[in-house]
Amino acid sequence: MDAEEARRNLEQARQSYDASVQPALPRWAPPTCAVLVAAALALAGAGSSNGLLKALTVAAGLLCALAAAQLVLRIRARQGVTGLRGPARQKWRSVAASCVAILICALTATPDTRWIWAGLGIVAGAYTWVSLRKQVRA
Repeated sequence: MDAEEARRNLEQARQSYDASVQPALPRWAPPTCAVLVAAALALAGAGSSNGLLKALTVAAGLLCALAAAQLVLRIRARQGVTGLRGPARQKWRSVAASCVAILICALTATPDTRWIWAGLGIVAGAYTWVSLRKQVRA
């Protein structure tokens, strides 16, 4: 095996690993996930005075967040990448820990802070769109 062949094999292995950690996404996935994440935060922090309404908005926000996660996981599964390994597993752990903290904060949200949550949703949605746009197929 000469140096050039070794270099090609190493590059192919690196591309395979990158594809398993960050699969290519279709163009519609980043904006869809961004809207779901923005809606999740805005709904979760809608802080109503009515306890039942507050529980329903937090539950709706949680469902939007789960839908965004499920969307990415299904795209991965369609591409033959099942399970999470390597850096992808660490990223999902960080996201899960953040979601728990956001959920706890959302349960204590008041009607006065709903605009803060809406702004946070817009910022998080934009960040999600930009982050996932890097993984769109060329």
